[in-house]
This record gives sequence, C-alpha cells and structure tokens, in this order.
Amino acid sequence: MHTMTDPEDNWLWIIGPGAIGRLLAASLMAARQRELREQGASALPRVLLLGRQAMTGQDVMLDMITPESLIVSEKINYSTIDTLQGPPSRKPSAIWLTTKAHGVPAVWQQLAPHITPETSVTCWQNGLSAQPWLAERHANLLCASTTEGAWLPAEPGASTTPDTGSAADDLQHLGVQHAGRGHTWLGAWQSDGDGDPGRQSHQAALVQCDWLRAARFACEQTPDIQTRLWHKLAINAAINPLVARYRIRNGQLRDRPFAPMVRQAVEEISAVLDSEGIPAPGEGWQALVEQVIRATANNRASMLQDVLAGRPTEVEAILGPLRRAAARHGLALPLLDDLYCQLSTPQR
Repeated sequence: MHTMTDPEDNWLWIIGPGAIGRLLAASLMAARQRELREQGASALPRVLLLGRQAMTGQDVMLDMITPESLIVSEKINYSTIDTLQGPPSRKPSAIWLTTKAHGVPAVWQQLAPHITPETSVTCWQNGLSAQPWLAERHANLLCASTTEGAWLPAEPGASTTPDTGSAADDLQHLGVQHAGRGHTWLGAWQSDGDGDPGRQSHQAALVQCDWLRAARFACEQTPDIQTRLWHKLAINAAINPLVARYRIRNGQLRDRPFAPMVRQAVEEISAVLDSEGIPAPGEGWQALVEQVIRATANNRASMLQDVLAGRPTEVEAILGPLRRAAARHGLALPLLDDLYCQLSTPQR
C-alpha cells in the first residue's frame, strides 16, 4: 500500500478527455479528496487533464454518474495540449494516454519534449497498434486493458450548469456516465526478444494499480499484458465492427442475421490467434464473446458511437493487427476483411 504523503510535484497527466479519460480523472480525484478529508494527506497524484478543446478557464468540473446512479463532481485542472511549450510547470510523475489509437502519434509529438526516459507512460488504447509504436520510442511503457464501461452524455462539447451562486458554477462542466464496473489489468510492455520486464516499469505498474484500487477500480498487475491485450482485441474485433457496420446495439448480435456473422468472426479471429500462439480463454472464444454480448446488450460500442458522430473509427487498431497476422500465416479473413473495407470508407 502506498505511504501517506502529499508531495507537490506528484502530478498525473491524463491525455484525452474522452469517456475513459474523464472516468479515470474523476474517480482518481474523488479518491484523493476522500483521503485528504479522512487522513489529512494523500499519496494519490494531482490530476492534469489535457485535451485539444479550449475551455473558458484552467479548471473544469467533471460530473460523473456512477453505476449506482450517484453523481460525483470533481474540479480538475485542465489544459490544452497545444499550450505545452517549454519546460512544464507541472512535471508529470506519470502520463496516461487515453486518446484513440490513431491519435497517439500526433499527441506524442507534442508530449515528447516534456518526457524523460524515466517518465512512466501508460497506454489505455483499444487494439494493438499504438502500443508497439510507442514501445519503439519510450522504454518505460506500461499498458492497460480494462473492461470498465463508460460513455459521454449526448450533449456535444462541454456544458454549463445553471447559476446557483457557487464558484463551481462558473466552471465548464464535462459529463461522463460510468456505465458498468469491470476489471483492469496493468503491466509493463515487453518488446519481442526482450526477456527483462524492466524493474522500473514493474514498480510503476504496482504503484498505478494501487492508485486505481484507491479509486475503487478492480485492478491487478500482470506480467503478460500482451496476452491480455490480444484477448480484449479478440472480443472487440468480434463485436465492434459488426455493430458499427449495421448500427445496432450489442444485444442485437444475438439475433438473426447477425448471430451467424458473430460465429464466423470468432472462427476467423481464433484461427489467427491460434497461429500466433495466443492461448484461448478457458471457456473458449465463442463462449467468451457470447458472454460479453449478453453483459453489454444495451451498450452502443465505441466504434458505433464514432460512426454515428462522423468521427474516424479504431478499425485499423482493432482489425489491422489481425489482418497483418493472417497475412503472415496465409489465412483468409473474408468477413473481417469486408468489415475493414466497409468501415475504412467514410460513413454517412
């Protein structure tokens, strides 16, 4: 367990004020305030949320609705990535990248001047494209795989609550719905041929798991994060492209004509992962995917939300690694290739 201190220079930068970024920021700040009230000090870091959209001030209010329908509001330090110039006034102890995978290279270009080799950087992206790209550029790299559910309110952009006379009402409000509790695995990325997990990265993973547990997330450190990432990629690849292509909720995949498509997708995915030497879950891929579909029946997958909003999707990050692995092993992916082509074309 972390020791109870409150150093001024203990800052966590969370890059990307999307659903997962807001969820992490609000939960961590709520935990920090709880410790300060109860114990007078906290080992949890202060949070700086960084995005591209300019706000009216240097702080925002994050309004999080918990799975139990409670509202948690926390004031968060906010800045735009574009304003990072020269030596940072708040040097980060750690950085959590929660942007979409395709946005990582541009963000990294702006962050690189502020990062030393010792800075702990954690990837929270779906798929398996951002992680190996960053591993070539930063040695102290961690990766997270989470099943926490979160989505943003329907209102576009930031909103402001009605004026009730308190100082907080002068701040812009960003909302997030914590849709469902899950589990998070965190571990050091290990490049091919590198048998040393890196003591610094291992210790950073232990500390950050401690932060997440203090914020009431179920979290554990894993020595094999790549297998966890492949497992999540397999689930995402079997569900997200289909619901995005046909604009349906996850639960509709249990019905015709979609159920046979899910089975075919899982068969194509499992063939690739078997050729790559990725162990299957104990219950088997088909049963695992069906279980996730049941558990998330009412969800609109993030890829579907991107399609409906006219944003670029993470289809390359999710299907790209499977297609490249299939090409190496001479495997055909007729359904996944078709979905990739459909979703790579601008959607209307």
